[in-house]
Amino acid sequence: MAHLKIWKYLSIPWIVFSVIFFTGFIGLAFLQPASETFLTKSLLLKLFINTISLTALVGFFTFIIAAPFAILTSLYRFPGHQFFSWSLSLPLAFPAYIYAFIFVGGLEYSGPLSTWFREIGIIMPSVRNILGAALVMSLALYPYIFLLMKAQIKHLGIPIFRAAKTLGKSDITAIRTILLPALKPAIYAGMILAMLETLADFGGVSTLRVETFTVAIYNAWFGYQDYFSGARLAGILFLFVLLLLLLSRIFTNSNKSSSVSNEAFDKIQLNGIFAVIGALSCSLLFLISFCLPLIQLLIWSDIKMVFLSSDNIQLFINSSMLGFITALIISCIALVLSLAYAGSGKMKSLITLSTIGYALPGSVIAVGLLITVNEIFGVSVTSLGIFGLIIGLSLRFMTPAFQYLISALNNIPQSSKQALATFPTSPYKAFKSLYLPSIRPALLVAFLVVFIEVVKEQPATLILRPVGFETLSSKIYNFTSEGQWELAANPSLLLVFLSFILVYFLNKRLDANE
Repeated sequence: MAHLKIWKYLSIPWIVFSVIFFTGFIGLAFLQPASETFLTKSLLLKLFINTISLTALVGFFTFIIAAPFAILTSLYRFPGHQFFSWSLSLPLAFPAYIYAFIFVGGLEYSGPLSTWFREIGIIMPSVRNILGAALVMSLALYPYIFLLMKAQIKHLGIPIFRAAKTLGKSDITAIRTILLPALKPAIYAGMILAMLETLADFGGVSTLRVETFTVAIYNAWFGYQDYFSGARLAGILFLFVLLLLLLSRIFTNSNKSSSVSNEAFDKIQLNGIFAVIGALSCSLLFLISFCLPLIQLLIWSDIKMVFLSSDNIQLFINSSMLGFITALIISCIALVLSLAYAGSGKMKSLITLSTIGYALPGSVIAVGLLITVNEIFGVSVTSLGIFGLIIGLSLRFMTPAFQYLISALNNIPQSSKQALATFPTSPYKAFKSLYLPSIRPALLVAFLVVFIEVVKEQPATLILRPVGFETLSSKIYNFTSEGQWELAANPSLLLVFLSFILVYFLNKRLDANE
């Protein structure tokens, strides 16, 4: 379409930069010599075992936690079912690294929970191992599967479940043999998201004392000043992520279904002991995954210091400013890329390649940017100040903004596009009259999603931030790395508070779009 041609030219700078970054990083990661003293075979084996074990366990545990509650709150009516249908997703406001230090501090030998359990004769095991880390991180990440399964049940699973019931099948049989197989795409997609978040996490696994690739990358970079070993580790992790994405595409594409329904569904009323079990099980999960972590933060924190301390206020301002500016820049670039994608046939692959950053951990993006910019241009990206950090965050979080806008553009009726192409219209008028009104809601959602992701991002912020520039996420790491849980509680509470504000506006925007 002629009126979209201008967007292809505007997208070229970002595409060129992204392609240079990704190809340059892979080349430097595997062609430059790494230190054999640091990067030993035993270390690589340990990192592989820890990373794969933790990732697989998180994927399994998130499914075990999320699936029963997504089905329970979607299909059945019991005391509190409306409240639990949305409140069980609230752990998303807690980054995994905040969850980690809350459970480590609360369950350590001198912690309040361990002390109370010892008084009644129960010795609490440590969570500072792979199994404990997987359980803690799963509590923070299960909402990914929970939300996707609920959406899939609403649009696809309800008619299937109703049909199975009319054939005389029991609820358990219908769920096990018909509903769960139909929900496989949502389950796999949610598990992959949780596993990618696990691969990207640094602060959480560091606090839980599980040495994964992200921890080793940070140690190589800052502990040993071994930049090319860090790049090699980041390159290996990059390939591991690509393999995971390939597997996710195979699993999700093999279970597609075109049956979609928006029918109202009269939930099945649970009675007697089953209603009590439903309410109690949801209450228990809500208590463990949200109430107890929030209460522990409140106990550790000094409320006056949280909201009145000049240092905490400055951290809040820094995080908010970084999130706002980055989200604004990403939204503008994603807008250009999505319109270029809609009007192009030959450049679609390159545009897609330039937006794959969300699949990569922040540590990989950060180390790759440092190495690539230094080798090609002879300067450190950190010399650019906060702009260097924004570049790294833009590479990482371009994906969700781009996908939201592409989805909105695909919803524009083809007849409207053809009618616009029939008349000679300037690109500006076409954008103002058709495209902007159609994608404005998605643009706002993309802005809020990126804002939330940026303020929670820790590895990339730690590596790329300018000297002396602290955010809530970096300050939390500074305290948790030294075991100072009480001091970490103040910025953590502020970060959770900021996330809640953004999640609230995001939910309002999503509700308005329905």
